[in-house]
Amino acid sequence: MLSRELSLPFTKEVPDKEVIEFTRNLAVMLKAKLPLVKALDTTSKQISHKKFKHIVDDIKRQVKKGKSLSKAFEMYPKVFDQIYVQLSKVGEVSGVLDDILLRLSGYQEKSYKLKQRVRMAMVYPSIIIGVAVFAVTFLLVFVVPTFVDMYADFNAELPGPTKVILAVSKFLTDNVLLISVAIIVSVIGLSYFSKSEQGSKVIDGLKLRVPYFGELYKKSLVGQLTKTLSTLLHSGVTLSESITVLKNSSSNSVLRSEIQLMGSALTKGKSLNKSLEDSKIFPIVVTQMISVGEETASLDEMLEQVADLFEEEVDIMVEGLTSIIEPVLIVFIGLILGAIIVALYLPIFELVNVVG
Repeated sequence: MLSRELSLPFTKEVPDKEVIEFTRNLAVMLKAKLPLVKALDTTSKQISHKKFKHIVDDIKRQVKKGKSLSKAFEMYPKVFDQIYVQLSKVGEVSGVLDDILLRLSGYQEKSYKLKQRVRMAMVYPSIIIGVAVFAVTFLLVFVVPTFVDMYADFNAELPGPTKVILAVSKFLTDNVLLISVAIIVSVIGLSYFSKSEQGSKVIDGLKLRVPYFGELYKKSLVGQLTKTLSTLLHSGVTLSESITVLKNSSSNSVLRSEIQLMGSALTKGKSLNKSLEDSKIFPIVVTQMISVGEETASLDEMLEQVADLFEEEVDIMVEGLTSIIEPVLIVFIGLILGAIIVALYLPIFELVNVVG
């Protein structure tokens, strides 16, 4: 509930699920032949998210004053992206806004589910590793120091592993403030770096090169782009306009560069599949299926098949990852914690042996 009231870091201004539900409800209202202003008013009453409700109410006021719905959406780019605005514009011009919005809500839902699957695949290992780092840090900072005084009374040479653990613990406890400041500065610096043009290129490139995760991320990008392009073309947006919308709405700078090259190739008269020949992201199977779609004049349908294919591959990779990574990480964490505990008790074992 807190994220609904405040604009917190790392949270979206309006959650995707709220926008999806709004789009579907508005489409249903328009299908029922309600006037646009009445449909917006009815839909607004069903919204529980306060900020989004204010946005929809403002859109309703703008439409009431004579502004088109797509222009009203355009006033809130953080909530309604260019794809949303472009499809709304097409729906208004063609007179089938209800059908376009229904198709848009379906596209949004599939895109949201795909992003969630990929996000969980990325976040899950991070949570486990974070817990492991916290547990190890807690041991080294709060538990290990209690052994120092006890070992000082031994007046004996400590084993090598114990010396290492004690040295690491002493370094952490002596420099805890410095380490904390360094971590905070690094996080802030990385955040600013990632927002710069050069930084986003470096980070987005690294995302695609990480073993397994990079392939998973790449497949999700291909699935999202082909699904989006299919939706735009099926709704009556031209190929060149669709490429422009995709370029302006893509979150990955590497993909954005490739889309720009695609657009340049199309303006020179090349076909879509030819413009993807040198792509670092799109595999050859995509260009082959696009080629078939262009030859049979069913590019939108073929792109949808490509999107479905890659969504299935993402599902398989996510399931494989979650089934393997949990036991591997648990064993890894157990080994680290076990090694620390054994290193701490080695002097006690040796003392018992000497006494014995």
